[in-house]
Amino acid sequence: MEQTLSKVKNLEKFIQEHGEDSFISKTISKMLNYKIQKYEEEIKRLNKELKKFEQTYEKESSIFFKEFNGGLLGDEMDFVEWSSLYQMRNRLLERKNTLEGKM
Repeated sequence: MEQTLSKVKNLEKFIQEHGEDSFISKTISKMLNYKIQKYEEEIKRLNKELKKFEQTYEKESSIFFKEFNGGLLGDEMDFVEWSSLYQMRNRLLERKNTLEGKM
């Protein structure tokens, strides 16, 4: 991670000293778009899995998660899996939003 941060700081310094570079800008945009697309694909897959649980238990995932974390539902394997999927999806949404500059 330190190597990556060092490289980003070097790019920042370069741009500050020498101005915008279209090649660097396009490359960074492509990298970000690629990673955002991968997050979107995984979020879509997780949403399908979450939908199965929501239909089975007739409950939205956000409501389920509050109840599960509050100790109201027990610890059936389905609930543990549902909770894990929900948390994974939310982490990916946060990462995607960060890359899109929404956080």
